[in-house]
Amino acid sequence: MRRKTKSVTIGNAVLSSEQPVLIQSMLNTSTLNTEACVEQAIRIIEAGGQLVRITAPGVKEAENLKNIRTALRERSYTTPLSADIHFSPAAALVAARYVEKVRINPGNFADKRATFRNLVYTADEYAAELKALKEKFTEFLTECRRNHTAVRIGTNHGSLSDRIMSRYGNTPAGMVEATMEYLRICQEVGFDDVVISLKSSDCRVMVEAVRLLVREMEKAGMQYPLHLGVTEAGEGEDGRIRSAVGIGCLLNEGIGDTIRVSLTEAPEQEIPVARILVDVCRPVYDPFRKQGKERCTRPVIVADISAARILDEKVIRQLDFYENKKADPVLGMRLTAGIKAPEMIYTEALGPELTKLPSTLRIIVPFQNLDMAQVYHRRACPLLGKEEFMQGNYSAEEEPVFVEVRKKEEIDAEFIAKLRQKKEVFVVLSLSDPDYHLWCEMGSLLQETEVNYILKTELKTGSQERKALQIAAHAGGLFIDRLPYGLWISAVQEQDIPFALNLSRTILQSAGLRRYKTEFVSCPGCGRTLFNLEDAVAKVKQAFSHLEKLKIAVMGCVVNGPGEMGDADYGYVGAGNGKVNLYKGKQIVRTAVPEQEAIAALEQLIRENGDWCER
Repeated sequence: MRRKTKSVTIGNAVLSSEQPVLIQSMLNTSTLNTEACVEQAIRIIEAGGQLVRITAPGVKEAENLKNIRTALRERSYTTPLSADIHFSPAAALVAARYVEKVRINPGNFADKRATFRNLVYTADEYAAELKALKEKFTEFLTECRRNHTAVRIGTNHGSLSDRIMSRYGNTPAGMVEATMEYLRICQEVGFDDVVISLKSSDCRVMVEAVRLLVREMEKAGMQYPLHLGVTEAGEGEDGRIRSAVGIGCLLNEGIGDTIRVSLTEAPEQEIPVARILVDVCRPVYDPFRKQGKERCTRPVIVADISAARILDEKVIRQLDFYENKKADPVLGMRLTAGIKAPEMIYTEALGPELTKLPSTLRIIVPFQNLDMAQVYHRRACPLLGKEEFMQGNYSAEEEPVFVEVRKKEEIDAEFIAKLRQKKEVFVVLSLSDPDYHLWCEMGSLLQETEVNYILKTELKTGSQERKALQIAAHAGGLFIDRLPYGLWISAVQEQDIPFALNLSRTILQSAGLRRYKTEFVSCPGCGRTLFNLEDAVAKVKQAFSHLEKLKIAVMGCVVNGPGEMGDADYGYVGAGNGKVNLYKGKQIVRTAVPEQEAIAALEQLIRENGDWCER
């Protein structure tokens, strides 16, 4: 059951909580190239896209939307089109005549281009800008009403106005207020064909902003439908999992009526990912939902290697352990953990190989294997079922103890009382199929005990992408809220162990909790992008993926670039005509660098700031 929203008609599509979640994507071709736009739009539509967005940076591009729409209709494609507007109210007025929906950004529709400085506004200055905003926006809504055009108020974390940031900072609260300013005007003039989005490349910011907006709309009696997306999600597995963590969390909470998965790839490749996310989530809206108390800001990974019969060198390398050059005087040669190494391992293979593992590593074994495991590794500890735990068939000195529960009903008063008797115990919430709501309920029952819990699920055989998206969509929200102590994904087959381990890392990194690899943020590209964004991302990744402590942003243009990449260490932003601007944080450092020289220039910048390391 999704949050109840009113119906918004967009051409031949209807957006509301009574309709299936609508899936959309956006062109990355030049809006002035009618043929290229039409062909790409058709590829999106035939992949299952139900709405196609096209950028219109100026009046000239907005005028050409008429030709694109006409060409599509002549070829019998009636899917609604949406124009994407930044900085140009004049272009928005033109676009409203030709397409079924127009997206405007509160950060730059009526306000000046943001400078990202903490400016001080007097009450009169603030009020004057609000008055100007109302005049421009009301004029636009009048044109939309005349043409039966829907409106998306699309707020981006990276492009809040200086006026908003002067009072709220670059925060979820600022995103919400920027949106509410426009919604209050819509409500005042009686314009209801409105869709809202609040996006960020940071999953936690995006989720917090949407949750806060929903609460504010509930107070104001507003039922506008919501568009969900993690902007600048990136490409490949990282982009997919980051999108699943943010979008999946909200879909499961019954929030969201249309989604777009923003990948730095051909736009039609976004559609299958979005369809899987809609399919695997279980929407349940609770207006009285209480968020659990934040508990764990640095969760651990349990690497389940039970599918491997022996702990050989191949498995050890996959876990990111390597030989230490100095031998332990007592135990001999020991392994050292790399940055990607898990803090805990579950294994059923026992042998002298365990002796080599770092002494700080926690080894989890089945209870019946504990005595033998402790011969090889002193930090071996047991995994018990609930009944074994309740019967107490273990030594009181065995700390810690891991207790696996598979049903909510197992967490009863007797079990909770027993948990309180143990000095150190971890509860493993084990679900064969991940379920956000069931995990939340089980975690809530444990909340008062202050016992740490670990989410466990299985990576079953079949489509790895679908299963990975399902796990990320159901587990990600709990990690965004900083609730679980760890993540345990078990692989049924030995060859899937690396995939399960990497998926665990990517989920925790997407939730903003751990950094296992260089974090790349990149936008999907659009008609404003004047260079090959996919190639640029590939080159940047190839050159800098070994800088595991850094976050590097690759942006097609300046619309969201400087703001959305504000928490990135370095930025590579398209400046048009084969040129690139380089940033250190939000500060532009080099301008108009020829694209063929930009990688070397970015490396030099990173070296100058002492952030470079050799491979």
